[in-house]
Amino acid sequence: MGPEYQSLIRLVGTSEEQERFSGMTYQDMFDIVRKRVEDAEATGLNTLIMDHPHHFIPCTTINHDAKFPRESRAQPTIFLEGISSSPKNPTFLPDAFLFSFTPIFTIRHPARVLQSYIRATYHAKHILERGKVLLSQVEVIARFKWERLVFDAFNQFEGNTRPIVVDGDKLVQDPQSQMRSLCERLGIDTDKIDYVWDPGDLGVVQDAYSDCPEMFKEGFHGTLVRSSGVVSDKNIGPVDIFHEKQRWAEEWDEELASQMEDLESDLKRITSKARATHR
Repeated sequence: MGPEYQSLIRLVGTSEEQERFSGMTYQDMFDIVRKRVEDAEATGLNTLIMDHPHHFIPCTTINHDAKFPRESRAQPTIFLEGISSSPKNPTFLPDAFLFSFTPIFTIRHPARVLQSYIRATYHAKHILERGKVLLSQVEVIARFKWERLVFDAFNQFEGNTRPIVVDGDKLVQDPQSQMRSLCERLGIDTDKIDYVWDPGDLGVVQDAYSDCPEMFKEGFHGTLVRSSGVVSDKNIGPVDIFHEKQRWAEEWDEELASQMEDLESDLKRITSKARATHR
């Protein structure tokens, strides 16, 4: 919403949201996040930050080789103690901040990512009513090229924490086992993880996403805030790429379906790199 917005669509929220965010730069938001991290660490807590890499990767990188490029915008500059990002860093987050974290990538096949995205953005109908906008958004959001860029940056330089890749389908099939493995790698007590809860206790989740524009809250977080536990699906099977392309063409259009194989190639590349790293 702020003056440096990088997304294809400039979000329009409530009047309160517009007043709150309209003048905020990336540096302003970064300073808020950094302060929260410092406050958490001062009390001995671990900090978890969740986001999509394309939100902090320059437009010039996003548009490179894009079938549906977005309007180019000036790259924001974020400083931490006077230093910004270096050429080894594919994002515009300062090196000292980005590389201080342990990156965790949760990956799923683009066919399943797209379904989730379409379902979540259904409430923001202005996106779905603009075909080229949807195609461009899908090209960015459903690809794992951006995760791969960050993944490679962490692996390329000595001293960086090695990335962790979580298979989203395996997480759905057996959440306890996958979370146990993840916690062991992070040194976190698995006994503190809840797999069932009272929906009334999820006020903390609503607070955590209070900054999200109203148009997306129901789509992205509605199911979560009404839930009572983790829902697993042990019968989830591999994606039939031919069947999915046909279904995409029938449900949306041929042009969208044609992106399937291109999107799948990024997933295969980061998966193979992750396996090689974890041997």
